[in-house]
Amino acid sequence: MVSSMTGFGQAESEGQGPARYRVEVKSVNHRYLDVAVRMPRDIQALEERVRRTVQQYAGRGRVEVYINRQEASADTKVVFDSSLAAAYLSALGEMCSFCSLEERPGLDLLARLPDVLRLEKKEADLEQSWAELSPVLELALQRLARQRQTEGIRLAEDIAARLAAVAELAAAIKERAPAVVVDYRLRLEEKLRGFFDVTETDRARMLTEVAIFADRSSIDEELVRLGSHLKACGETLSGQGQVGRKLDFITQELFREVNTIGAKANDYHIASLVVDIKTELEKIREQVQNIE
Repeated sequence: MVSSMTGFGQAESEGQGPARYRVEVKSVNHRYLDVAVRMPRDIQALEERVRRTVQQYAGRGRVEVYINRQEASADTKVVFDSSLAAAYLSALGEMCSFCSLEERPGLDLLARLPDVLRLEKKEADLEQSWAELSPVLELALQRLARQRQTEGIRLAEDIAARLAAVAELAAAIKERAPAVVVDYRLRLEEKLRGFFDVTETDRARMLTEVAIFADRSSIDEELVRLGSHLKACGETLSGQGQVGRKLDFITQELFREVNTIGAKANDYHIASLVVDIKTELEKIREQVQNIE
């Protein structure tokens, strides 16, 4: 099944636990798989596990993972530094004596002084943290993958419709191609009659010229290869796995054949059809850039 490289997924911890996690994952187009992870500093040692998990759900694209954690109150405690408080109190007492002040510092002032009271977090248990984070991450990535698949189906349908349009235009070119040589011969005869009576020798030379033109402007091989590439593109769309790069290559080959047809045909009607095909192929190429 074709998947897009664009998507979004999120999940949160269920139930009550030591810590609650919220994971958001979004992905956009990229030539290769590029994973960026933002997570709390104390569990950054788990980043490699996060990357390996992402690789199970995405093969291409820039994937950005945002991990937020809400800690339980039991994981944080307030610590009173009695030695530092005593040092502050002694220094403040000296200041009061120096300034001949009878007042003494109160508790509210002492509590506001730097580092007298500080918050300490319990060191994270990485294995427990991973056990809590992993299912949330998996769920967010599953939702991301489903959205990418849904978008991929839409892209595949659009590309298939445009391939069908290209096939119809190619059929019109194939139908028109034999008339190009006939029109050239008629124009050549008309020019010759304008100068002198056409003799058998002149007619033989003209037929030779027409044969050379027919060989030079023949697009039969290009039309065969164009049809082969269209078939390959349709089969690839129905395939499994990462097909984006292959589709991109086939699209380049389609452009190559169409450009050659336009250059060799030397016909206004075919040139107009070539422009229509290139318009469809350009839209296909834009869509292919979104496919994993």
